[in-house]
Amino acid sequence: MKTKKLLPVLALALAATTFAACGDKTVTFSPYWHKNALSPSETFYEQAEYTVTSKESVSNYCNYTVKYEGTFTTTLEYKPATDVYVFETNLAVKAIFTLGNTTSEVDDTMTSSVEFQAKDNFLRPIKSTKKMTCHTPLRGDYKEASQCYVIVDYEYNVEYSETENKGSILSTKYDITNSDGETTKSILNDKFNFVKDHSYIDNEQLLVAVRALDDGATLGSYNPFAENTQKVKISYTNADAAENFTYVFKSETGESSKESSILCRTAKITLYQTNPGVTHKIKMAKYDSQGNTNHCVILSITTPLSFGMGEIYYNLSKLSYHKA
Repeated sequence: MKTKKLLPVLALALAATTFAACGDKTVTFSPYWHKNALSPSETFYEQAEYTVTSKESVSNYCNYTVKYEGTFTTTLEYKPATDVYVFETNLAVKAIFTLGNTTSEVDDTMTSSVEFQAKDNFLRPIKSTKKMTCHTPLRGDYKEASQCYVIVDYEYNVEYSETENKGSILSTKYDITNSDGETTKSILNDKFNFVKDHSYIDNEQLLVAVRALDDGATLGSYNPFAENTQKVKISYTNADAAENFTYVFKSETGESSKESSILCRTAKITLYQTNPGVTHKIKMAKYDSQGNTNHCVILSITTPLSFGMGEIYYNLSKLSYHKA
């Protein structure tokens, strides 16, 4: 199996790709996480924690099952003095592989960080980093649970030009270890150009960008593992009625359980190609121009597993708008 074709299943919405390229010329982004998106001059800080669970499904391509449980945390901070946003994520889950009477429990982790500016209706990326250790399920029939995956250990750093539509993927580790303990090591690096006058975002901005769009869009993506450019389609559906969400809200005076009736919209994300693969769903609060008290916060995420093995769910469990 070629290294470029073997990609992790975790880390949210098309984790296997790096969104870092050109897209629609008409894409307009607005910072709807601010209460006043038209004049976002105030300092902003948000920390959201999600409970990670999964639903197993019997697959026609595998003779085992896998389920996930853990936490996913995001922080979004805006510093008016420098006009820079910093968005960071931390994923820590346990993956449980089961085949017959055998079970293998392993830990998957991911951290990421991206810096960007929101200027002229555009989310200009500055730089990003990502590190992941993931036990990626394999297609096929096996004899015991410990044979059903390989360990993918990778990290990359991306930097963008301030004056030109160019970027560089710096030296990147991409190691794959099989069940026999054999490791294939790769170093990936590349330089890429964007089409002039087109919008582009970095992969680690995706969970911010879906909160900043009024309508659907098709964005370009550069995949460092495939060394190729892809397109990603984002579309939205709006709910006719509010939904109830319960989570712990942390204010300056302490934590308390909160149940809110929130009008939602759902973003659907898929690759824009002949064989698009799975669709990822992100549910968030709709923008309210009268106060926007819910900050268009992401409430839940649904990520399909490979080979029709089920889905991973990220549900908001704790929310805070100030630093500890």
